[in-house]
Amino acid sequence: MEELVEQYRNNQIDKDQLIQTLMTQYGAQVTRLAYSYVKDVQIAENIAQEVFIKCYKKMHHLKKNTAVKAWINSITVNKCKDHFRSGWVKNLNLNAKFMHRLRGTAPSPETELSQRIQHDELTEEVLALPFKYREAIICYHFQEMSINEISALLKIKVPTVSSRLRRGRQMLKERLEGDRK
Repeated sequence: MEELVEQYRNNQIDKDQLIQTLMTQYGAQVTRLAYSYVKDVQIAENIAQEVFIKCYKKMHHLKKNTAVKAWINSITVNKCKDHFRSGWVKNLNLNAKFMHRLRGTAPSPETELSQRIQHDELTEEVLALPFKYREAIICYHFQEMSINEISALLKIKVPTVSSRLRRGRQMLKERLEGDRK
């Protein structure tokens, strides 16, 4: 992928070709990463679109030795955090809870899709972890990032990443062993 970025810098391919390749290569991964934060398929897909729009607009800022995957993951994490900072999210969550009670118990199509995605026991347990442990586990195991990449992405020290991974794994082990008993 870094070769494509270099070709873009050397004007061998245009920005549209590069972003198309990035979307093909990393689209599903970005959506999964966003979903791990927001736990809503539709919002995760919207965030993924915003990520690639930002990539398109900021392509010229990509530094020469920057790993493209880490850069895209960083944008994704920041977009997810921006989502939670926005004031309308809090209002939307309250309205959604109220509307769910009004509608009764029939699940919406989004809820059914979300339930199908979350049916895997391990995925459910990972998503149930406290945020800081879930974040480290997902980046390391699902996004296949190194501890150093996670450290740079989350702006925390390497020993802190290692500690969160160890504690997160221990929590998962306890939860999964508790389910078997």
